[in-house]
Amino acid sequence: MRRIVLVATGLLLLAGAFASPGGAAVRDTAASPSAATGAIPAFSHAFVIVGENTARGNMSPKDMPYTFGTLKPVSAWVNDYFSFHVDGSLANYIGMTSGQYTGCDVNNNLPERCHQNVDNVFNQVRTHHRSWTLWAESATGPCDFFDSGTNWNGNTYGAHHNPAVYYDDITGGTYSESVAPKATCTHNVLPAGTTAPNDTSTMDAALASGKVGALTMIIPNDCQNGHDRCGKTKRFRQFDRFLAREVPKIEASPAFDANSVIFITYDEGADPGIPNRFNVQMIVAGPLVQPGAYAAGPRRSHYSLLRTLEAGLRLPYLRGAKTAPALGKIWK
Repeated sequence: MRRIVLVATGLLLLAGAFASPGGAAVRDTAASPSAATGAIPAFSHAFVIVGENTARGNMSPKDMPYTFGTLKPVSAWVNDYFSFHVDGSLANYIGMTSGQYTGCDVNNNLPERCHQNVDNVFNQVRTHHRSWTLWAESATGPCDFFDSGTNWNGNTYGAHHNPAVYYDDITGGTYSESVAPKATCTHNVLPAGTTAPNDTSTMDAALASGKVGALTMIIPNDCQNGHDRCGKTKRFRQFDRFLAREVPKIEASPAFDANSVIFITYDEGADPGIPNRFNVQMIVAGPLVQPGAYAAGPRRSHYSLLRTLEAGLRLPYLRGAKTAPALGKIWK
């Protein structure tokens, strides 16, 4: 669950398979779903916000008053949603954006070790002539693929929470301080603001101006996403406060129209010892959504998020998304 740097096995894991301690491939039960259910409407703009290391059992109205008091009544809560059954943030981010992950990703290695030449939802959007942005809070510059910051300063940036910098078709596949990455990365993988604590001023200005692409992925820093406890605030409350600050700005953006949708979830669940620790909450909000709690149907995973994004943006399905159940039955 913590930041780890290990030498990767390089074993490619498709549709939720991962390396067992003995080296054999086994199936991830959260990523072996049946056919998709429910028609997905067309999305004009899709926003994805990802928190960290929180199972559904960790969440409470006391610690997350905005999430429960404001978001829940107006959103769809998909309760049968699971992260992959691995303790690795990067594997979940890569899985939800490309439909597969590797043993290297499970170990949270940096891009110089784990980059892949595989198609992904960012490249799909680009090749279908639409725009996208990944906003990374506390990143030191565009296409930042190094860790930086400190918890005591409230600006810890973990590159392994930024999936876009792991794809060769986005970065160019070279990770050096002396070689500039591809313009695709420097133009689309951007700092949300400065490295000052809680600074999302650049992203907020883009939202206010309506300069928003078809796909916007928002990655808070390691304080705001609930990964680490920074100061005296509980880590769950930190992410709640981030949502309380940023979701209204998304909804107020001129780009947020009747066909826009917001997805809020967590990369992975809780540490060992928490019951159902891989069961994470998926929250979907926007004019297209029918509010309520949803749990009936096949078990959903991050591949379900990818399939839903691809369906709503009218893109072909990648790898694990081909067989994953979409986030259906939540639409008006």
